[in-house]
This record gives sequence, C-alpha cells and structure tokens, in this order.
Amino acid sequence: MSATDQNAAKQVWQAMNTEIESSQDVVGPGWLASDTAARACGTRGVQWVINRYGPGTSAAERAEVLDGLERRWTALGWKPVRSAITGDAPGQRLRYPATRSLDDGFFVEFGTTERGSTLQLRTPCTPGDSAALNAEQYAERHTDTPPDVPGATVSPTTGT
Repeated sequence: MSATDQNAAKQVWQAMNTEIESSQDVVGPGWLASDTAARACGTRGVQWVINRYGPGTSAAERAEVLDGLERRWTALGWKPVRSAITGDAPGQRLRYPATRSLDDGFFVEFGTTERGSTLQLRTPCTPGDSAALNAEQYAERHTDTPPDVPGATVSPTTGT
C-alpha cells in the first residue's frame, strides 16, 4: 500500500468519526465508544465499524431527535428511513440505506428507546492496509475507560 492510500483511509475514518460525534451531539451527552480495529475489505481495502452507545430518549423527545438526525444525514446526501423498534423496549430506528449496505460497505444506523441509544456506522471500503493501520493503533483515540463498564471507552467529544 502506498502512503497516499494509507492517508486516504485515515481521512475516511476521521470524516466518518467526526460525523458520528456530531450525530451524538444531536442526541445529547453520555456516549460510550466501542469501535472496531481496521479490518480488510475488498481486495486491498480497509474499513472500520464505529459503534457508540448512549442515552435513551423518552417517547416525547424521540421525534425531535430523529428529525434532527434526519436533517443532518439528508444534508450529507444520505436518505435515512425510519422504522419501529418493537419488543419490551419499543423505540425508533433511523437507517441509511434502509437495509443492508451500499456497494462500498457503508451504512449508518441510529436506534433509540427509553433505555438507551446506539449509533453504528461502517465506513466505506477504501484502499489501505488494515495490518499497518492496526500496528500503529490508528483510530484508537477513545482511551478513557469508565470504571463501571469493563471494556467500554468514553468518546472524547462528550467527556463523560
């Protein structure tokens, strides 16, 4: 892999991470990060899955949060689709694309109930070397571990 490919892969991660952190801000503070290491995709590509776990939303505030995320994502060219979360903790989901992922592997999804919210984004597959990126521990910026959640880390933008 060329240095240009590695830099392009890092830029994709940075852009997607920035967007997830901005999306977290629409919901509110208190997010935990559980992102994957870089992983191989395609013939010579790399991608990450950005996972965030955050606060729940009441039924009364849920529509406002979903409206805010929908506006934000639509402005990026993503066309999210809403659907219901059923079961013992009903809520709402916002996802782009509506099912599966785009050809490059990209998808973004937000789900929220009274008990908690999740944000998940898989970055597009882009040229890069996952082994080299993981050797330099690229994208492992979430390093503050809360004492009550083994293995979980705090997103630096929220500070909680």
